[in-house]
Amino acid sequence: MAKNTVTIVRALEYDHRDVTVSFNNVAEKMFGKDPFLGIKDGWWRDPLSLMQVRIGPDKEVKVATGHLEIRGMKAKFNQAGSIIETFAPKEETDKVEKFLAEVEKDVKLNSIYKGKAVTSSGGFMDLSGINQRQLIYNDRILSELNDNLWVMIEKSKDCRNAGFRLQRKVLFEGKFGTGKTLSLLLTAKKGIDNGFTFLYLEPTTAAVSEAIPGILNFARLYSPAIVGIEDFDREQRAGNHFSVGRLMAAIDGALSKNNDIIIVMTTNYKDKIVGGLKRPGRIDKSINFNTFEPNDIAKLLKLVIPDHFLDPNINWGKVGNAAAHFTPAFINKGIAEGSTLAAISRAKSGQMPVVTEEILLSVAEGLQEQHKACEADEQVGFGSTR
Repeated sequence: MAKNTVTIVRALEYDHRDVTVSFNNVAEKMFGKDPFLGIKDGWWRDPLSLMQVRIGPDKEVKVATGHLEIRGMKAKFNQAGSIIETFAPKEETDKVEKFLAEVEKDVKLNSIYKGKAVTSSGGFMDLSGINQRQLIYNDRILSELNDNLWVMIEKSKDCRNAGFRLQRKVLFEGKFGTGKTLSLLLTAKKGIDNGFTFLYLEPTTAAVSEAIPGILNFARLYSPAIVGIEDFDREQRAGNHFSVGRLMAAIDGALSKNNDIIIVMTTNYKDKIVGGLKRPGRIDKSINFNTFEPNDIAKLLKLVIPDHFLDPNINWGKVGNAAAHFTPAFINKGIAEGSTLAAISRAKSGQMPVVTEEILLSVAEGLQEQHKACEADEQVGFGSTR
């Protein structure tokens, strides 16, 4: 290396894809379109390395990475992951330092992740179709969601003014099909609409206790953030008792305490969560989604079944009582869709289908055996012995 050459290294504490995109954006902003060249070695110039980076649910960009040069700078770069290594003549030091400072500024201000919904595998979630009208709660569940979780998202400024950090650890508990996942996605949508980043630990992640520290660190970098963890108790159900200590350390750790991070967990087996995880600080509030009353059933059916299909003479109290033990999933996909299809089937040619009380009660009765089978099947989550 020539004596007048200096090495400048920047290790940025952000995801490598974020750094690479900012590196490219700043280079184009400062030196014009297509500013990159492969490294020149003697008479030859190496080919430029390019890769595709996803920056949204349906959007990708092509970026340069690896060993390269930038037109307008007498320097050689190695942009590898979150580390940018530069070899430059001494007289170029100020120019290189300014460029690197702009890259660091850009990744802070224009992150491809901040304010978006991101999965633990690095993908993006499209939450545009999520809205509160899709969910029917009884008054207690809605009140608990508003007062214990959504207030910190929708009134974050007021919470800060009252001396609160934006920290909360909330557990959604209830049977399969009670609306926990949809409520988590609605929480994510509210977060995105209010400037939060949402990070989703996918249900396919086997070792939750090992994945949580990494996703919390990611959340710290892109805070304020909401972390969603589905099937929070999966390792405990599998008999991995060593995971409990790791979970306690992660959930109760410094990363979650010292930053604006809200954690929302779901479980179908509340009895499988050990007592040490249930104290405030690890789980601040549990919300039970199992409560679904006859009037809630009527609300959901009226929401899902096309309004012009409904017979105005339906006794909704009778229908609600007939399906009182069903979960929202059975009411939505079972009764609502089944009744609508039955009405279409029975309508005479050219006539408007009509969902009657008789159809609703008949479809509910026809689902009884299927529902009993689900309740008896421990592997589907209704049993209490797993």
